[in-house]
Amino acid sequence: MKTLLCLFLPLLATTLTLAEGKKTPATPAGDGATIKKKSCPLCKLPGRAALFAGAARPCPTDCTKLCCKGTEVVFVVKGVTDAAGVRKITGALAGLEGVQIENVGHESGRAVLRHAPDKITRTQLREIIIGCGYQVTGEQAAFSLEGLTTEKLAVAVESAIRAAPGVTGIETVCHKSGRAIVVFDPVRTTPRKIAAAINATPCKVVIP
Repeated sequence: MKTLLCLFLPLLATTLTLAEGKKTPATPAGDGATIKKKSCPLCKLPGRAALFAGAARPCPTDCTKLCCKGTEVVFVVKGVTDAAGVRKITGALAGLEGVQIENVGHESGRAVLRHAPDKITRTQLREIIIGCGYQVTGEQAAFSLEGLTTEKLAVAVESAIRAAPGVTGIETVCHKSGRAIVVFDPVRTTPRKIAAAINATPCKVVIP
């Protein structure tokens, strides 16, 4: 009996030690209650990052097509819930002169287009999407910022943007990527006016 105990006790001690080592450390009091800011789509969601930040284009520097020379517009579309809705919008836009479809997503709620303003206007594009039975609640603009290097500066930029008339939402102001993504009402403001609000802070909008 003593021999069996001598063999069993070391095994039991080893098992308990391993079990203790696998325990998840307790979260310090107060840390779990901290409310974190909305995750930055550029940092946390690489798939959406390409949509928000713009994908690299393998075009020659002298490209004159819409992919490079066209004006980008990002519509915030409400009501597209599935692939059928996406097909409805892309079908209405496909083949129109002066329009290139970059992305229409039911998950992102964004329709990213490039267009030739002398052939078709933003207002006309908006009306086509509305004609498909969906709401266009605003437009989205992305800004590259110089000097946006700290979280404190990001807070200052965000405050300036929120105070600007016509701004309806902020996707992110990210000091890691140096970018700000803003949703606005095109009837009340323009990207130029939002850029002016940003330029009133220590950070400046980089004009491409």
